Amino acid sequence: MWATIVTVCTKELTDHLRDRRTAAMIFFLSIAMGPLLLIGLTQFISSVEKKAEAREVFVEGKANSPQIVNFFARQDVTIKDPKPDFRELIKSGKHDPVLVIPKTFEEKFQTGTAEVELVFDDTRQDAGNASIGVLRRLMRGFNGEVSTQRLIARGVSPQLVRVVDVQDVNLGTAAQRAAGLLFIIPWITLLGCVSGVTAIAIDVTAGERERGSLEPLLMNPVSRAGLTTGKWLAVAIYGLTVAALTMCGFALTLNFVPLPNLASVLSISAAQYLGFAITMFSFAPAMGALQMLIATYGRTYKEAQTYVSYLIMAVSMAPAIGMLAQFKDATWQLFVPMLGQLMVITRILRGETVTAMHYLLPFALNTAISVIAVLLISKLLTKEKIIFGRA
Repeated sequence: MWATIVTVCTKELTDHLRDRRTAAMIFFLSIAMGPLLLIGLTQFISSVEKKAEAREVFVEGKANSPQIVNFFARQDVTIKDPKPDFRELIKSGKHDPVLVIPKTFEEKFQTGTAEVELVFDDTRQDAGNASIGVLRRLMRGFNGEVSTQRLIARGVSPQLVRVVDVQDVNLGTAAQRAAGLLFIIPWITLLGCVSGVTAIAIDVTAGERERGSLEPLLMNPVSRAGLTTGKWLAVAIYGLTVAALTMCGFALTLNFVPLPNLASVLSISAAQYLGFAITMFSFAPAMGALQMLIATYGRTYKEAQTYVSYLIMAVSMAPAIGMLAQFKDATWQLFVPMLGQLMVITRILRGETVTAMHYLLPFALNTAISVIAVLLISKLLTKEKIIFGRA
C-alpha cells in the first residue's frame, strides 16, 4: 500500500507542476506576500507618524479666540486655515479634522463656558484622523490651564479640585504591543495554507471526474484508501510548501529589507518561527483534506470551485469573528480550526506561556479531520453516482 501511496503522490505532484503558470503564480505570490504586506504596512505607519510629527492642525475662526491661538503656539503647533468647503471634503476623506471657533466664543468665554466644534468623520480610517487626538489633547490642555488660572485668581488652590491623582501603570510588554502588528504574518500564512492548495485539491478530485480519467484510474488493482491517501499526501505537501514559502517571504523581508518604521517592533526569533511551523504542520494537510472532500461532490472543476470557496470564506472569517467577539483565550478555541491556530500563534507572539496542550489538541483535531476526510473520500469513490455522474 505504501508503494501505491508514494506512486500516486508523485504522479499527482508531477501532473500539477506541469501547469507551470499556475504553479509559478502560486509559489511567486506566496513568497511575494510578505514583502508586499510589510512594505505596505511600513508606508502606512510612516504616513501616520509624519502626520503626528508635523503637529499641524486646522482651525476655523482663529480671530475669535486669541487665547487658543496663543496656547497652540506655545505647544509648537502650526495652525492652518481650512478650505472653505472643508465639511464636504471631510465627508469624502479629503481633509483633516477642523476645530471651529464660533464668533460668540470670546463673549461666552469671559462669562462662563464657551463652546467649540471639532468637525471630523469617524467612519474614515485614513491617516488624517490622527489629528483628532492631537486636537482633543490640545483642548484638554487649554481647559486645564484656564481652569487653573481662574482658581488661582479667586484665591483657590487648584489642588482642591484634584481629589484623585491617577497614576498609569501599563503592564503591557513591548512584545505584546508588537503582537498586533506581527499578527498579520501567521494570519496570512494560515490563509495561504487554505487558498494555496485549492487548485490541486480540486484537480485531483473534481478535475479527474470532469476529464473522465477517474474511471480508468479506479480500474487499477489498488485500494481506494491507498489511492485517496496518495492524492491527499500530494495536496498536503503542496500546502506545506506554500506555507513554508510564505514564511520565508516574511523572514527574508524582516531580515534584509530596510523597514525603519517597523524595525523596533517587527522582530521574530527562530524559536517563534518554529512555533509557527509546528502549529501549521497539521493545519495545511487538514484544510487540503477538507477541500478534497468537498470537491469530490463537484461534477465539474467549476462546480467544485464554488463549493470550496465557501469553506475558504468560513475559515477566513474566523479571525474577524474572534476579534469582534473579543474572545479571551480558552481551551475550547483549540478545537476550532483556524481559531485554535491563531490563539496559539498570538500567545507565541505576545511571549506568553505555550504548553504542550496548545500544540497537541489542534494537532489531534487536524489529524482526525484528515483521516476522516480521506476515509469518506475513499467511501465516495465506491459510489457510481460519484464516479460516473457528470450531469
